[in-house]
Amino acid sequence: MKLFSSFFLLLGLAAPALAGNLGFPVCMYGINAPEELAPLKKAGFNCFQSYAQDPRKLAALAAEAQKQGLKMVIMPDKVIGSSYDAAAKDWPVLAWYLIDEPDVQRLPKAGLEKLDKRVKDWDPAQPTTFVMGQGRAAFTYGAVADALMVDWYPVVHLRLESVGYHVSLLKQAAKQLDAARPDKPVWAVLQAFNWLDFPQRRQPPRGRFPTRDEVRFMTYLSVLRGASGIFYFRLRNKKGQALYDNPERWAFYEDTARELNALLPALDGGERLPAPEGLDAKLAAGIVSGGGRKFLLMTNPTVKPILVRPEALAGWRPLFVGKRDVRDSLLEYKGHWWLMPYKVLVLEKRRRFLFF
Repeated sequence: MKLFSSFFLLLGLAAPALAGNLGFPVCMYGINAPEELAPLKKAGFNCFQSYAQDPRKLAALAAEAQKQGLKMVIMPDKVIGSSYDAAAKDWPVLAWYLIDEPDVQRLPKAGLEKLDKRVKDWDPAQPTTFVMGQGRAAFTYGAVADALMVDWYPVVHLRLESVGYHVSLLKQAAKQLDAARPDKPVWAVLQAFNWLDFPQRRQPPRGRFPTRDEVRFMTYLSVLRGASGIFYFRLRNKKGQALYDNPERWAFYEDTARELNALLPALDGGERLPAPEGLDAKLAAGIVSGGGRKFLLMTNPTVKPILVRPEALAGWRPLFVGKRDVRDSLLEYKGHWWLMPYKVLVLEKRRRFLFF
């Protein structure tokens, strides 16, 4: 994998469902052993990606994934034609993973189509996917496979909000290029590593791990720009240390995964609706609705505070912050309320109950 206003674009508003029959995956990249799956499940993840290709190893992962209730995103190359050929079609696969970054590898579109056809001819019942190294590549490859992925890791070299730009490009490309599947799922692969773990051309090298606020911002901005699934790259660093071996750092991802789980009634097959009137257009904001519940997601994707009028949020209560008044999650200055750069608010519509 390459280690390099208003709510939604119109194409996002037109989409009737968030993820179709693929649900809303909340996944971790780079799983290599069955014993790594229980901590993922406990943390609130519902799937994982693995680069393992040995069929026996994948079979062991599949058995544990079945036990834990997790889905897999894995490469089928060495499974096809192996002694596991038939059994693999019953593994708990979310999608067969075709290739890492065909744009970086300069694979022609016809080459990717050939890979996709080979897998579909073998297992037509399961979806296929692949990851691109930037959103523009989707205008070459966007008609291939059943779900599109983009990896983008801005900390610390690029602005955080660039994540949303690349997700939105995938949504645009799918709508333009794939008439049969214009609303195919788009999955964002977000940063869970320090760039100092990797060689850099720039000297001296720069890098650090994303902060809790940065992880949360990248996650929610991706959803607001059209992502119907979130992946984090990756579980282990170059030294082999797992994220869950560092409880403070693991909490960044565990907390966000649990938040997404709380929103699943709306994220999994729900609707995307415009934000309430009265919010500044510079905010990234919108409603996800489903399962009889409505959630308002909003974040500030700029480097300056944005004015928020609390009256525009009447009838909405904050989630995940232990506060009942939305103003407690904003910065007050001279009688006005501001959402600070890269901060996130998640609110739920208060439900009215009729008593007879």
